[in-house]
Amino acid sequence: MKNRLGIKLGGDTENRSLIFQVIVVVIFTLLATRLFYLQVVRGDEYRERANNNRVKLKRIEAPRGKIFDSQGELLATNEAGYRLLYLKERKYSEKELKEISELLGLTEESVERRIKYGEIFPYTRENILVDDLDEDEAHRIMEKLSEYPYLQVQAYAKREYLYDTLASHVLGYVKKISAEEYEELKELGYTQRDTVGKNGVEKQYDYQLQGKPGYKYIEVNALNRIVKELRQRQPVPGKDMYLTIDSRLQEVMEKYFEEKKLQGSFVAINPKNGEVIAMVSYPTYSLNMFTSRFTSEEWNSIMNDKRKPLRNRAIAGEYPPGSVFKPIVSVGLLNNGLNPKKQYFDNGYYQIGKWKWRSWKRGGHGYVDFKKAITESANPYFYRLGDELGPTKLIETAADFGMGQRTGIDTPGERSGRLPDDEWKRKNMNEPWYRGDTINLSIGQGYLTVTPLQMAEAYTLLANKGVAYRPHLVRTLKGKDETVVTKIEKVKELNYSKSYYDLITDAMVNAVEASNGTVKALRTEGLRVAAKTGSAQNSQFKKTHAWVGGYFPAHDPEVVFVAFAEGAGGGGSVAAPAAKAFIDKYLELKGNNHFD
Repeated sequence: MKNRLGIKLGGDTENRSLIFQVIVVVIFTLLATRLFYLQVVRGDEYRERANNNRVKLKRIEAPRGKIFDSQGELLATNEAGYRLLYLKERKYSEKELKEISELLGLTEESVERRIKYGEIFPYTRENILVDDLDEDEAHRIMEKLSEYPYLQVQAYAKREYLYDTLASHVLGYVKKISAEEYEELKELGYTQRDTVGKNGVEKQYDYQLQGKPGYKYIEVNALNRIVKELRQRQPVPGKDMYLTIDSRLQEVMEKYFEEKKLQGSFVAINPKNGEVIAMVSYPTYSLNMFTSRFTSEEWNSIMNDKRKPLRNRAIAGEYPPGSVFKPIVSVGLLNNGLNPKKQYFDNGYYQIGKWKWRSWKRGGHGYVDFKKAITESANPYFYRLGDELGPTKLIETAADFGMGQRTGIDTPGERSGRLPDDEWKRKNMNEPWYRGDTINLSIGQGYLTVTPLQMAEAYTLLANKGVAYRPHLVRTLKGKDETVVTKIEKVKELNYSKSYYDLITDAMVNAVEASNGTVKALRTEGLRVAAKTGSAQNSQFKKTHAWVGGYFPAHDPEVVFVAFAEGAGGGGSVAAPAAKAFIDKYLELKGNNHFD
C-alpha cells in the first residue's frame, strides 16, 4: 500500500525511518522559525515587556507647602501618614482573604471588595487596601509583615493642622481629588491620586502649595517588592504660605464666640492695604478630622448640626445689616443736599397714610439732627430722609459701597449678598417696588442682605474717605528660588466729598463716647473709636441679628472691624462687647511691641 507521497508503507524499515526524519525536520523548522520571530522580529517588544515587569516607575510626592500666620507661627505642616498596600493587584486566594481579615478585623467580604474595587497605583500596580492607617495600627502591621509577603505599609506626607479648629474656614483642608476636580485640573498636571485643597486658602492656592512631584525607577521581585532603586529625580517642595491673619487675635475672637455661645462672624482689616487681620466664622470645625478617615456618625453629626459649622459666615453668610447700613445711607443723603444741622421732630414713628414705621425707642427721640440720628440710631430720621431721597439714589450709593458685589477676596465661596431694586423685585416677588421698600432700605432692612466681609469693606471706604483695597488673606508665598508677594490692589476710589466722611466719623465717635450713644461698650481709654451698631430683624430667629462696624483710631484708622452674631439680640449689648474683646487684645499686643 502506498500513501499520497507514493512511499510504500508497511514493513519497509527504510521508509519508516524516512518518515520520522521528515517529521523531525518539520518540527525543528517550525521551532526555529518561531524562535527567529520572537527573538529577531519582535525581540525589542518582548525585551521591553520583560524590562517593564522588572523595572517600575514610582512617583515621589512633593511635600506640600507649610502655612504660617502673619507673625511666623506655624499653622499647617505635614506629618507621616500610612496606607496599607496589597501587592497582587486583583488576584487573591481564600487563604489570603482570611489572613487579611484577621489582621485588620474586617469581614472577608469587605476585604474581597477592597481588593476587587480598590484603587491601584498606575505604575507600581499596588492596590490600596486602607488609605489612612492609624499610626499605632500601622506599626502593629509592620511588625508582622514578614508573615504577609503580599502586603506593604507605605508612609506618605499627611497634612497636619497644629491648632485643629483655629481659623478652619480661612485655612480649609485637603483630601483626595474628586472625579470632577480631576477633569477640571488634569491639564495642569494633576493626577487621580493627588490630594488637593478643598476649601479656604488650601484650595485657592493649591497649585502653589502642591509643588512638583519627583520619580524613581525601582527594580522589583516576583512578589512586587522593591529590590533596588535605579535612578530618581527629587520632587520640588510646594511654596510655604504666610498669611495676613494674626493667629493670636483670631484665637481670642474664636474663644469669645465659644464662651458667649454665639454663632456669627468677626472680620478685621487693615484699611491701608486690605490685609485681613482676623476673619472668624463660628462655629469652627476640626480640620484634622477631614484629613483622616472619619466615621459616618462623625460625618452625620457635622451635617446635622443646626449651627452649620462648615458654612463660612464671614464670606457666605447673607444677612440684613440693619442700622450698620445707616452710615452708607448718610453718604447718599449728604451728597444730595442734606443739611446735617437741620432738626426733625421724632415722635416715635414715620407715617404715610395708614402705614407707620416705628422707632426702636418708645415715644421717639425728640428733635433730631444728623449727629444725634447716628448717635442714638434714630430710625424715623432715616425713614423720612430716605423716603425723600428715593430708591434710585439710595441704591446707587449702596452699590458704590459694594453692596450686591463680591469683594474678590482670595478664598473660594464668597457670595455677593443682595441689593434689591424694582427689576429684582418684579422678577423675584412678582410685584413692583413700593415706597415702603425704600423706607425699609434706608435703615438696612427689607430685602437687602450683606456678608460681614462686605460690610467690613464698606466701612473701609468710610475709614479711608472713599478708598478701598482688595481684601486678602495671603501676604507671601516663599519657594526655594522664588518669593511671590501679594500685590496691593486699589479696587475703589469714590468721588464723594471728604467732608461727608468727616461728618460721619464724628457722629460715629459720638455714638461711642456720648452718654446717649448706642456703642458705649467700645469706650477705650486713650483710643478714639468710631462705630455704629445694628439690630436687624430677620425671619430665622426670634431675636434680632446683632451687628457693630467701626474703625480705630477714628481719624487715622489702622483697623476696620465688623462683629456679627446671628439672632443674638441688640448690637450694642452683644456685638459691641465682642469687638471690644478684639480691641483690647490688639492694643495689648501692640503696646508690648508684639507686632512685626
